[in-house]
Amino acid sequence: MNSTYIIIGIIAVIFLAIIFYIKTTIDEKKGENSEEKKRVKEIVEKVTKDSEYKNIYATWEEFSIGGGGRTVTTTNIYTYYAVGFKPGSLYVIPLSFDGGDISYGEAMKFDKENIGMINAKEGKNWIEIYDLEKKPVVKLMVGPSETKEDKYHPVNISQKEEYKEFCNFISEFMREVNTYRNVEVTGKIGRPLQKK
Repeated sequence: MNSTYIIIGIIAVIFLAIIFYIKTTIDEKKGENSEEKKRVKEIVEKVTKDSEYKNIYATWEEFSIGGGGRTVTTTNIYTYYAVGFKPGSLYVIPLSFDGGDISYGEAMKFDKENIGMINAKEGKNWIEIYDLEKKPVVKLMVGPSETKEDKYHPVNISQKEEYKEFCNFISEFMREVNTYRNVEVTGKIGRPLQKK
């Protein structure tokens, strides 16, 4: 009797995994030339007015735990960006989604002249940018593909080539800025500088 439930449970898990894999594969295929991907490109081109900038979609998820007494609350804050990048220069453009439309906010342009430091890790897909007082300005992460999973993941975008290029860009840009500012970073998210 118990072994029957175990077998049924295993079959159900395998079935759900297959469905998830098929859905993800279909969404990734849709994302290769999706309207969302075209819109990100359009936004970067409109803001930068420079065809040399490559573009990529980026996100950041901030997780916090709070509360008092017996109550514990957790909060997830999701932020979305269109990013334009070329050697020595980075545009970060906040995105918002309303009824399927993608709109954008005020762009931030970064180069070695206006950044205090960059925290990242060689070969990784995230970057933290700090101002001249070493205060965080923006954090973002990129992925080779983004699929519509729920309301917090609102796009189908496949960006495998852009992903590789951006990971290389992060390493080069970090070296350029941090050498210019004579600073070393830890490569740990949220803890850029070694404690003295």
